[in-house]
Amino acid sequence: LDAGPVAELAMATESAGWHGFAFTEHPAPTAKWLDAGGHQSLDPFVALAHVAAVTTDLKLLTNLSVLPYRNPAVLAKAAATVDKLSNGRFILGAGTGYLKAEYFALGVDFDERNTLFDEALDVLPLHWSGEPFDYVGTHFDCRGTIGRPRPVQDPIPIWIGGNAQLTLRRVATRAQGWMPLVGPQGMFST
Repeated sequence: LDAGPVAELAMATESAGWHGFAFTEHPAPTAKWLDAGGHQSLDPFVALAHVAAVTTDLKLLTNLSVLPYRNPAVLAKAAATVDKLSNGRFILGAGTGYLKAEYFALGVDFDERNTLFDEALDVLPLHWSGEPFDYVGTHFDCRGTIGRPRPVQDPIPIWIGGNAQLTLRRVATRAQGWMPLVGPQGMFST
């Protein structure tokens, strides 16, 4: 389906007094998931940069970006770019994702999603610092890496999505916000 007139919708949203605008991330959904009620999506970072260009006050949120889908240095650069272009209006909504087929299509090990997520949470603030850093993890090894330009915000707020106990521990210790999943009782695992 067509995303519609994103710029017009963003400007109308801002004019109506809304506080934020969000895009989700599904780069490789299956036809089966789409037929069962899933949805297509624009790349959230590109789409939010577009929204930033036509608005001045709206907060710009990924709702949510599946961190294990992206290398954390590439993710950090995309987030910093949107934050810089929007003059500090970006919020990184983050999650581990749940679509195994999408993980497979992207060549990412579904069983490693929590390790990849935590390593991204480690690397993001180091990259955003604008200073050289070293990081040795299970999946990433940065030596003398430097991320510039620095984002406007220090740090870019990270809101973690989900309801699992692991998610809630991450929110309490590593994030600036929480995006709970809302639905009927029993719909989500704990």
